[in-house]
Amino acid sequence: MLLAYIVQFFLKKTKRLKLIEIVQLLREVTNVEMDLRFEAAAANELKENTKKDVGFKVPKIYWNQTSKKVLCLDKIDGISIREIENLKSLNIDTKKIAQNIIQHFLRHAVRDGFFHADMHQGNLFISKNGDIIPVDFGIMGRLDKNNRKYLAEILYGFIKRDYKKVAEIHFIAGLVPKETSKEDFAQALRSIGEPIFGQSAKNISGGKLLAQLFEVTEKFNMETQIQLLLLQKTMVVVEGVSRKLDPDTNIWNVSRPILENWLKEVKDPVNKVNEFVNETSEILKKLPNFPVMMDRANDIMTLIAEGKFNPNNLSYRNLREEELKLELIRNKILGGVLVLVIFVLLVLK
Repeated sequence: MLLAYIVQFFLKKTKRLKLIEIVQLLREVTNVEMDLRFEAAAANELKENTKKDVGFKVPKIYWNQTSKKVLCLDKIDGISIREIENLKSLNIDTKKIAQNIIQHFLRHAVRDGFFHADMHQGNLFISKNGDIIPVDFGIMGRLDKNNRKYLAEILYGFIKRDYKKVAEIHFIAGLVPKETSKEDFAQALRSIGEPIFGQSAKNISGGKLLAQLFEVTEKFNMETQIQLLLLQKTMVVVEGVSRKLDPDTNIWNVSRPILENWLKEVKDPVNKVNEFVNETSEILKKLPNFPVMMDRANDIMTLIAEGKFNPNNLSYRNLREEELKLELIRNKILGGVLVLVIFVLLVLK
């Protein structure tokens, strides 16, 4: 955290990378990993979400035997995904497994907004009938509904090579500063997408796309999206695992049906009506409390105007306290360096 603060303080260009917020995210993830009840809850949620997904089996959690320091789940009867020759000896189609890993990951991300964010080779096993069995649920990723839709639209836009659409989604999502030229941004996206699609399937890489997108973010002064970091990292890892199983995996062709199906569901008129009904129902439930809410809002606005109320949430306050501590440490370090320099100058004299 101190290093992140020092870098961000002295190199103003790095402010858009939100280094302090990233370290804060890592701290929160680590705290969750230290309590195995949270990991059990994550595994249980993933199991519920994926119980109808053919070819993906999450181990059952045994709550009576699970505690803060003990995680009890089904024993895995499978082969590590890194043992490719063993998988082939059992006539397991490794090419199909490579496609399934990518598709399951994307399905969980865009459909459920909840995905396994640590899908490296050590955490994936294959059963004798070809099911993918994940373990280690300490790091999980979440995306809200809007981010899921933006993500699907952006990836699908790249697949369709519709760079104007991809640029438009970036602006709608607030990922790009408003003063940026939409045409210039679309041109920059085209400079990324076209070279990738011009290559053979073996060289078409989501990892390369993300790396080049990262370069574009600097040019257009785009801020790091903390909520997408785990997804970006996992996407690169999942692609790497798939390539080990099948070097010719075309990540775009494999991804396309998942993104198409989900976007069709989102835009389906019946689903839109259901969503509208649900939202209207929630609003109607709150109508009886509306006068009280208005009174409270009026009171809060009065306190804000008088400077007696701090609207910052708890998470922000904690982060601000952390920054103040870092400022104090930085000042002490700078003071110590200054004293050391003075001392050296005196000695040299």
